[in-house]
Amino acid sequence: MSINPIYPRLLIPKHNIRGINPKLIYPKTGKSFDLPRFISPEMKEARAMNKIAKHNDYIFYSNRIPPKATPEDIIKLTDDNYTYKRAVWINPKDSKPYYLLENGEEPNGNINLKILNKDGEFVKNTQVKPREIILTDLDKGLKINTEILGYNFNHTDFITILATRFNPFANYQIFHINNDSDISKLKKYIKPETSCISCSYGVYHYKSDIAKTGKEIQNKLLSELKKHEPNEISLLENLKELSKKTRILTSSGNDGKDKVAGLVLKTGFEGVGGLNNKGLVDSNSSSRNSLFTQHYEPYNFNIIKTENGINISGLKGSDIILDCEQNIPLGKYLGSIRGTSYSTPIRAAKIALNEMMNGIL
Repeated sequence: MSINPIYPRLLIPKHNIRGINPKLIYPKTGKSFDLPRFISPEMKEARAMNKIAKHNDYIFYSNRIPPKATPEDIIKLTDDNYTYKRAVWINPKDSKPYYLLENGEEPNGNINLKILNKDGEFVKNTQVKPREIILTDLDKGLKINTEILGYNFNHTDFITILATRFNPFANYQIFHINNDSDISKLKKYIKPETSCISCSYGVYHYKSDIAKTGKEIQNKLLSELKKHEPNEISLLENLKELSKKTRILTSSGNDGKDKVAGLVLKTGFEGVGGLNNKGLVDSNSSSRNSLFTQHYEPYNFNIIKTENGINISGLKGSDIILDCEQNIPLGKYLGSIRGTSYSTPIRAAKIALNEMMNGIL
């Protein structure tokens, strides 16, 4: 397993996990019962964020020039080179959008932010403490290359680009794993300031009967694994310890509605599925039952020529600055990338930003 630290910042106090997988304990017997996931605060937040993602509100507000912003702020909001660290943040509690502009960093690692409302009017200056996100990919992600305008980008590059564009204020670390058993090793790298782990891979998937309930699907698959692949059962048991330490978001898979990702089978991992351009669950997105997948973000990402490079995220400006031929027209479609492995880091980045903004507004 390898690790690459990026955007190092000072770390912050412990994050409390509040009932991601809530239980009800019957006092007389001590027996516990799993409650529906969406009862917990995290899952209520997920539902609100899914509605926002369905309407592509982050993309809409990022590309919109707020009518009441000052000329200086408009330059920062529209700069194509992405010289200024900026982000759109939509409060999941009330769906109100804000523009965040970085105004430097304090010696203690806190980030100074200028907050504007949806029209670009000044709201307040504040400081936030950056959270940490662990981005993970398979080793082979370094070898899956996409050529764009003569440059090669691998799977991990795209994961990193998307996460940092949606939340440029967080700390990121990147891990690469070789095989299934490596996943459980991540627990020794979880720190008190870790917001979540984003897993952009589906190590294995199983065929399921979509007509059955999530519990029925899960029980059947676990029963079959216990008989035929006991090693996988041991792995899933180990992963429960990982999800007790921090939130784990994992891609739900790209094999369609009748497949379930093994990593969401009673591990405490939270699945992230993909939405098509109409805001509906993409036909390739797997693990669709809410027992397995609680989060949804875009599944398809067009690669577009910009003034100084290319855009993948759909957010304003160039995601990657490239020195390329000047005769390529702006806005030219150069291809696309697709998959829940890209949906997952976006949701992780947004969750960390929610935590950083908690109590600010």
